Amino acid sequence: MGSKLDETEIDGDLLAARVAASRVSALDGRSLRLREHWRAGPTVNVFVRQFGCVFCHQMVNDVVAAVPEVVERGGHVVIVGNGTVEQARGFFRSKDLPRPGVTVLTDVSRDAYRAAGFERGLARTFLHGGARQAYSQAKSQGHRITGWFGDLTQLGGVMVIRPPASLVYLHRSRYAGDHPDVTALLEAIGSKTAGAA
Repeated sequence: MGSKLDETEIDGDLLAARVAASRVSALDGRSLRLREHWRAGPTVNVFVRQFGCVFCHQMVNDVVAAVPEVVERGGHVVIVGNGTVEQARGFFRSKDLPRPGVTVLTDVSRDAYRAAGFERGLARTFLHGGARQAYSQAKSQGHRITGWFGDLTQLGGVMVIRPPASLVYLHRSRYAGDHPDVTALLEAIGSKTAGAA
């Protein structure tokens, strides 16, 4: 489960520094370091499993719905997948992204995923009881699988970063469809005053 960080369990800033140095690609194919998107204010970094995943559609929709409140708190959303740039373009176009308050990237090499400690595995992805329950919920909300556009066994997660690279919240998915509550992400960003400070 995601939570505010317990410093006895993890050195959050060291973890953030490793993720910050990871190279990702913008939709125009430019290579850049993830930290380039962490400068302006608190950043909600959403790492999706793969661009055709039912859970990824669900997570992106939930986070995008919260973007106005994220922006009001001085924050920004960065969504990262791991398919090709072309696959990323197709996925994000279907979501009417990017848009103000949301940056979209892809990490074909999955360097940022590894640096963040996001796991991979067939059992966690497809056989975990939580994944089966999450699938039923996502499907009931109208989400569907649209293809295989990235690493099927990769799990995702969410990090909330405060500039320059301070990790204040981490959620590593334990199984496919294990998403944090958006309210927890907003709380990690802080109030409008704290987020803009």
